[in-house]
Amino acid sequence: MDLLRSFARPMLAASFIVDGVDAVARPKRHVEKLERVVPVLQKAGVPSELTDDPTLLTRVSGAVSVVAGVGLATGAAPRTSAAVLAALNVPLTLINNPVWAARGKDERSEALSGLMRGGALGAGLLLAAVDREGDPSLAWQLRNSRQQREAMESAFDDAKGLF
Repeated sequence: MDLLRSFARPMLAASFIVDGVDAVARPKRHVEKLERVVPVLQKAGVPSELTDDPTLLTRVSGAVSVVAGVGLATGAAPRTSAAVLAALNVPLTLINNPVWAARGKDERSEALSGLMRGGALGAGLLLAAVDREGDPSLAWQLRNSRQQREAMESAFDDAKGLF
């Protein structure tokens, strides 16, 4: 892992780890935020089984956040960890920054700023999820192998004509 990755991955994961530990250990504040948007989630078609026990949901998402954050920070399955965090980031960003429920210009501006920050984190996580650390993709490897095989066959056919 190069110097940039060894610095960037833990920094990207840190907020998810800290927030996840807080959600597991002290879910009250997180549950309050979730309960504010439960009616909207139900209107959107989210199954009621997911919102029936907000404390359990908060703790589970916090635990997933911690595990995936540690995986990203330490480099253990960093691409999978980043993808999990990116998927988890979407609902968390919407729950923590309900622009639709904001009252007043200042509150709306703060919620919108939080949405943009969450979007930026999500974009960073998506970049980390596709980062191959310089290794070529499987599609490139297959395409390159086919091109080399065709070039070898063509060279062999040309050489057969000489003898």
